[in-house]
Amino acid sequence: MLVVSLGGSLLYEGEKINCAYVAAIAPLLKGKAVVVGGGILARKYADKARKETKNEFFADRAAIRATRINAAIVAAELNERVCTTFDDAALVASRGGTPVMGGMMEGLTTDSVSVLLAERLGAKSVLNLSKVAGIYDRDPSKKGARLLKKLTYPQLIALATKFDERKARTNFPFDLVACKLAARSKIRVDFADGRDLKGVRAALAGKTAGTAAK
Repeated sequence: MLVVSLGGSLLYEGEKINCAYVAAIAPLLKGKAVVVGGGILARKYADKARKETKNEFFADRAAIRATRINAAIVAAELNERVCTTFDDAALVASRGGTPVMGGMMEGLTTDSVSVLLAERLGAKSVLNLSKVAGIYDRDPSKKGARLLKKLTYPQLIALATKFDERKARTNFPFDLVACKLAARSKIRVDFADGRDLKGVRAALAGKTAGTAAK
């Protein structure tokens, strides 16, 4: 089974849920295992919690709530429910369903959850979908940023070490913990622009649309 890490930002158009996108992506996710990120909702929740508590733990906790709200939206489109444990997700998968998850615990991003879920399910690949085409050698908004088509695990870890700030809603496209988890179990991680449904279909078929790390 393939695990799809679906960036929460893909679900939103401005501050509203992009219902058309959710309806379009859902059929492509059927039969996969899905972990949904927080997007703009997590940013709002985390920023509010951080302001009120001055505590990153509670910012993380708030962001997790947001990921589960987003996961519920995707799960509803798939006629599924949100799984809150890895064993629960494995049970759904064993019955031919599409397990859908959000965040799991403070300090652990949905990137890491997706790799841990892949480990639990025995999956050998994770597809990370976001609003960028893949991993770049610098901030993709900067002039001269270069898309890196292929990365080794050490190269991916080095980039994450450099750019991952380890704060809710500030992480590198694939956070450091997730990179190390992927490396320890030799789980391939592909990156693609989730807005490009043709590219998503290609990536789901094993044809790298953006970056492949292995």
